[in-house]
Amino acid sequence: MNLIDKFKEPIDKHNLIFVIKQSAFMTVIGGLLVGAIYLFIEQYFGITLIWMLLFVFGLYLAKRIKNAYNKYHIIHSVIAIIVIIVTYFLANVVYWAGFLYMYDVLTVTSLSNFINPVLYFSFLNIFRQGFFEITNILNVIFFILVNVYVVRYVK
Repeated sequence: MNLIDKFKEPIDKHNLIFVIKQSAFMTVIGGLLVGAIYLFIEQYFGITLIWMLLFVFGLYLAKRIKNAYNKYHIIHSVIAIIVIIVTYFLANVVYWAGFLYMYDVLTVTSLSNFINPVLYFSFLNIFRQGFFEITNILNVIFFILVNVYVVRYVK
């Protein structure tokens, strides 16, 4: 069965609504929690563990999504990938808001600057200068690993 046929299968709307509710909840809570922990670890210990935190978040997200449906549909995996992407964005926004608040430079102008999602996903741009640096390649690898892990666990 190819990918197009998997999307054509019937969807149980009750399960889909429940999966969307669980995903929305996990996006907000996970983004806030991962962003706050990311800020704490980065400021006090000077190390970046955002991908490890997102990997742990992905474990809990996949477990909640898996418990939210009776019959698997490929749309559940698509929802999980979207949730990981939105959570990564929200965690970075929380990190920068907290960082700027700690140094008392949080303004409406600075807020509008770091809400731009292009800033946080620029590591995926292959045409960007510095794409082949070790840290950027590690970011791409971990981004792919987290998404693959969540999709495989949701099944």
